[in-house]
Amino acid sequence: DTDIDLDLAYIKLSDMFFPGLSATIGRQEIILGEGFVVGDLNGFAPGAVNAGDLSSRLSTDALRFDYKLATVPLTLIGFVAKIAETYATITDGDVGLDQDLYGINANYQVPTAEVEVEGYFVSLNNAHATKNSANELSIPTFGLHCVHNVAAVPGFSWKGEIAGQWGKTAGLDNKGYAGYLGAEYGFQNVAWEPKVGLTYYHFSGDNDATDNTDNAWNPLFPDAAGDRIGTIVDASGLAGFGQQSNMQVIKLSGSIQPTEKISLSLDWFNDRLIKTAAGAKKELGNEIDINLGYAYSEDVEFALTFGYFVRGSAIKNAVADSADAMQVVGSVSVTF
Repeated sequence: DTDIDLDLAYIKLSDMFFPGLSATIGRQEIILGEGFVVGDLNGFAPGAVNAGDLSSRLSTDALRFDYKLATVPLTLIGFVAKIAETYATITDGDVGLDQDLYGINANYQVPTAEVEVEGYFVSLNNAHATKNSANELSIPTFGLHCVHNVAAVPGFSWKGEIAGQWGKTAGLDNKGYAGYLGAEYGFQNVAWEPKVGLTYYHFSGDNDATDNTDNAWNPLFPDAAGDRIGTIVDASGLAGFGQQSNMQVIKLSGSIQPTEKISLSLDWFNDRLIKTAAGAKKELGNEIDINLGYAYSEDVEFALTFGYFVRGSAIKNAVADSADAMQVVGSVSVTF
């Protein structure tokens, strides 16, 4: 394979027209907040790379404007991104539909506290859908994200996000929602700098598959899904299992820093379905991920991840001859 796929190729114009306004044009990354709704615009596109859970490519072709106000700690973002583009041919005519993502985002840093508040609106659309309802795709999504480092309790922070959807997909009314709430505490003046965290994630499921409403959360372009639901569950690809829809996740995490160069963390995920057919089980399973990092230098870092997933009753009953899953992933990152 001699093909070359560009990851990043853009130009940025700073202080365009007036101070504080910049424009970015070309193949670029767009990450809103923690990437809960918009972050990986590459891995979910048609014809995307294989093993997308291991890829660092997040970019797509886009036009983006950023405006940072001089008088208040507020940054505004507006963008339009091309998710999929198809071309008509002489023999086949128009064989597909373009897919575009539009969005606006406002980020406010509270001056009197270590609080970041972010609101956003994005909309994924088929660019020229026909009257055929099967081609109908319009998913407006709005959300609010907040992070707070609590000054009164050094080392303690909490974060949360909530998002809702409407519009239509293939003739169905979208009514999905998703969100999370989590907290982390880093022990102060303690050897090895231990940290512990707890986060709850919720992705709505559909109440009734026979009506004209889809209550399930439609995951648009989330980034770092493995950090929310487990790396093995994220990579499983099982339809209906662990795809950041119709599920809830409890995540417990902990980490230590034995030396300046070595870090060790452990994450435990309990994954459950929310809506199931009559008589079906809800327990997807439990996953443990252990991550070891070694900073060889300022520019080179080695990492080793061990993951083990114990399948629950939902998978045991639905997937014949299923087995628990394990993975070991080694990586090297170099910063130029």
